[in-house]
Amino acid sequence: MIKEVHLYKKCTMNRIELQNNIIRQVLTINDNQLLDYLNGILSKGANSTLYKLSDFEKTIVNESLSEYLSGKVISNEEVFSKNEKWLEE
Repeated sequence: MIKEVHLYKKCTMNRIELQNNIIRQVLTINDNQLLDYLNGILSKGANSTLYKLSDFEKTIVNESLSEYLSGKVISNEEVFSKNEKWLEE
């Protein structure tokens, strides 16, 4: 069913435009914690590889997707309501 999952939106900018856009945005950040987080991501990014799902993980994702597409879903409100009732027991 699922061959590949893309977590990022495709962009029409070329590499230089993307780099300049990122630089402009980073220069406006005043939050040291966010800057430290971004630095960690960028430091690891050069050496990291794309995570590959195992066969088991692909199976679980496919089962979940099938349930979702067939309407077998529960709203957050219903889940929280059931949890509240369970906790009160």
